[in-house]
Amino acid sequence: MKALIVISLIVAIIYAQETSSDNENTQKQAYSLEKIVTQASMSELPLEEQSKSISVISQKQILQNISTGGIQSLLESVPGLAYSRSGGINGQMSVRGMNSNDSRSVVLLDGVRIRGRNTLEFNTFDPNSLESIEVIRGPASSLWGSDAMNGIINLRSRRFYGDIHAPFSLDAKIRALDFASVNSYVGGRLELVGGGDGWDILIGANAKGGKDYVTPIGIAKNSSFQTYGGDFNIGYTHTNSVRFYAQGRYENIISRRAGGLGAAPGYPYTNMREDPLTETYLRLGAEAYDMGFADKLDSYVYVRKYDTNIYNDVSGTLQPVINSYIVGGRVAADKKLGTHSLAYGADFYTEISPQVKVYKPQRATASNVIKTLYRPSTFTDIGVFIKDDWTALESWILSGSIRGDYVLTTIAKHPHFSTETAVVSKILDANSTINNGALTGALGSVYFFNELFSNAINLSHNFRVASAGARMNSSVAGSLGLETIPNPTLKPEYSDTAEISFRMHNPNHWVALTGYFTYYTDLITTTTTQAGNANRYENIGQVYIAGAELEGKHLFLDSRLQLSYSATYTYGQDVTHNRPYKYIAPLYGRVSVEYYARNWFFRFVERAYLGKFKGRIDPAQERPTKSYAMSDIYIGWGLDSLSANLKNMQVIVGVENLFNAIGRNPTTVESLKYPNDLVGNPLVEPGRNLVLKYAYKY
Repeated sequence: MKALIVISLIVAIIYAQETSSDNENTQKQAYSLEKIVTQASMSELPLEEQSKSISVISQKQILQNISTGGIQSLLESVPGLAYSRSGGINGQMSVRGMNSNDSRSVVLLDGVRIRGRNTLEFNTFDPNSLESIEVIRGPASSLWGSDAMNGIINLRSRRFYGDIHAPFSLDAKIRALDFASVNSYVGGRLELVGGGDGWDILIGANAKGGKDYVTPIGIAKNSSFQTYGGDFNIGYTHTNSVRFYAQGRYENIISRRAGGLGAAPGYPYTNMREDPLTETYLRLGAEAYDMGFADKLDSYVYVRKYDTNIYNDVSGTLQPVINSYIVGGRVAADKKLGTHSLAYGADFYTEISPQVKVYKPQRATASNVIKTLYRPSTFTDIGVFIKDDWTALESWILSGSIRGDYVLTTIAKHPHFSTETAVVSKILDANSTINNGALTGALGSVYFFNELFSNAINLSHNFRVASAGARMNSSVAGSLGLETIPNPTLKPEYSDTAEISFRMHNPNHWVALTGYFTYYTDLITTTTTQAGNANRYENIGQVYIAGAELEGKHLFLDSRLQLSYSATYTYGQDVTHNRPYKYIAPLYGRVSVEYYARNWFFRFVERAYLGKFKGRIDPAQERPTKSYAMSDIYIGWGLDSLSANLKNMQVIVGVENLFNAIGRNPTTVESLKYPNDLVGNPLVEPGRNLVLKYAYKY
């Protein structure tokens, strides 16, 4: 009822604006939905011509978002994705029913695979540093290899796109400043941007921080965070056929876990934090054009380093200091041959993980080592791939891709765990080198019935190879206080997906309804012994997840009025054990109504989750959750109404969770050993939140 009242007010405001306006703007504006091409799909086709289900979060959406929840809060607008919260910015994404901590979705940065800290990788990105975010909803192992079973999230970083042939110049600009009352959050980004004489340069610096956030039932203790970092994207174009580039990042994050499976009960009984998590990244590459065998060739190498100090003040230890080094490279070519658009190439990455150690709480020094955990290890994936988009008929586009992967896992024979038993040593020594291989593929079809309606079909075969850490069960947060039992003989996990979409599209309207069915075999997951004192990764058997996703956008009144919506229904079943699959959000979605005038806009968003209060759950692993809905209102003003020198600058003010509703996301993982209150698992969504942002689009 409250949401209906708000919607009625919106309609009244729009009606008043329309009826009171004069006739000076009666000339119609030609407008159409933007044709977007994506990097993650390795295709130059616009979205409506691609068989995969793809969503793009635009620069406008990013700039108008106040990033209290990091990029997770942005990704929640995409059907099939849900935020599994464990702190102020901590948490994973549930992608088509599977938690990102389970490594069945892949995060990319400009097409470069991110691997090393899949629990925390979202925290290392400032949303204001991104140009857009691409999401492939569904499998893509035939493009990106192991783990790309449920989805791809590709973060497109910002770079200078101005005239590189003009005289060289650089300008310092404030990209964004934002504030949120729910946790006294303050954040911002500054950029040095420009180029000329062949150069394109963008250098950015960002910082943000927030205190423990307020929920409708109290303060979520130990949910504060602080981050700072910088990045650069520098290129030099030699003639017009070759561009050399360098890209780098550094980020330092202190984030705290308010609850969840590995951080319960909450404060003051558990005080867990990453202090700090740091990421250092460098990429060097070259783009070449018109080379005969390729219209475009992109080749690069990169190195990424993660350091994580995990503290648990209750246990009186500095929990494992984890250092991961990732080295990789890629050569990819695009070629147009008649009605065929080819993408082909090869890539590799190697994750190097030194031995993990546990220290006394004072500091990480050799004399303070309490014990060593998990042996040094490496994980290497080498793949070759080819993809073809074939315009078979004017109304029919076929797509096919195939990829071969060789995966090598090594686990050092020495040194052993300081607490390693003879049985454990024997198991790991016998499986110190593990070889796996996989051939994956996908077939897609898009058929246009006419200019308004089309149908897309996608079939794919995908795989996942367990990491060295999973084989040694080195999930630190999930195993605190538990004995770890290695299982190096884990088999690869496979899945097969069938997907069908019906789409409606014209210059001002886009609607897509997608249904999918994914069947997993030899599914890899953590299990706990009956005594409850040990856990390990195992292949548990067969699981299937089926779902439907609705996404739409409509433009009215010469694009001044916009209606957007998304809805997701998900159903999961553990076939082997004949029980519901864990932490599935059955039905959720959002509706957004926006009105854009000459110098201001108004937006109302209603987001809702159907809980599992009476629904399907596995009571051995999760609790019922209640349904909830939250309302958000935003108003933005263009500052160019004050001065022409302030063109493209905007101030946005809003109230999120306007009615202070209580909500616990059904995908949020928690420990059943403790009550789901502020002490046991204080993972309730934030309460009423006043937000304010300055944004500069350039």
